Amino acid sequence: MRKLRSIVVIGLLFMLSSCIVKSIRPFYLKEHVKFNEKLIGNWTTGKNSTWQITSFKESWEKDNEGNLILKEEDKEAFESYKEAYIINYTSSEKEALFLAMPFMVDEHLFLDFTPFDFEDSGINGLAAQHLLKTHSAAFVDFQEDGSIKFKWLDESVLKNLIDQKKIKIKHEKTGIDEDFILTASSEELYKFLKKFMASDIEKKWDKDVIKTLIPANAKP
Repeated sequence: MRKLRSIVVIGLLFMLSSCIVKSIRPFYLKEHVKFNEKLIGNWTTGKNSTWQITSFKESWEKDNEGNLILKEEDKEAFESYKEAYIINYTSSEKEALFLAMPFMVDEHLFLDFTPFDFEDSGINGLAAQHLLKTHSAAFVDFQEDGSIKFKWLDESVLKNLIDQKKIKIKHEKTGIDEDFILTASSEELYKFLKKFMASDIEKKWDKDVIKTLIPANAKP
C-alpha cells in the first residue's frame, strides 16, 4: 500500500469533455461486487492515451511480500478492495490513478471509479484539501472485436430525467460553480442503476462520456 500511495498523479481533471455524474457515496453494494479477469491488461484509447488495468489484490500482495507485520488499516483496505482494479490512465503525458470496483447490475458489469490517493503538483496545498474524491459509475460494454467501451453516466441525461420527474434521486448543487452531485445512499444509487439499465430512455449514453479501450497489442 505504501508504494501505491507514493504514486503522483498530475492534472487530475477527469479525462472526459462532458460532465459525468458524481456521487458522494459508492454506487455499488458489497453483495454485488464481482471481479472480471477480462479487464486486466494494457489498453489504448488513442495515439496519446493509455490505460493500464491491474488487480488491486495482486498489486497489494506484491507490495507487501515478505512483510510479516501489517497495519490494521492496511488489512482493512485489503478486505475492502481485494476485488478491485487499479487503473492507471495516461493522456498527453498526464497521469491519473483510479481505484475501480467492479459490480453487477443484473447482467450488466459496472465500475465504480474513485481517484486513488493523488497529488497535483500544480495546485495550491490549501486548495487541494478542498477537493473531494467522489465516485462515478461506468457501464462496461464488451465488444465482439475484443475492445471494451466504458460508458459513464452523463450529467445532462440525468438532469433531464430529474427535470421531467421521470427519476427522483437525492442530489445537491455545491460550490461557486454549483457542481451537481448525488447525495443518495449506496442502496438508492444501486436501485437507480437497475431502473436506468432496464429503461428505454433515448440517448441514454452521451458519446462524450464513452471511451473505447483497444488492446495495446492489437494490430492496426
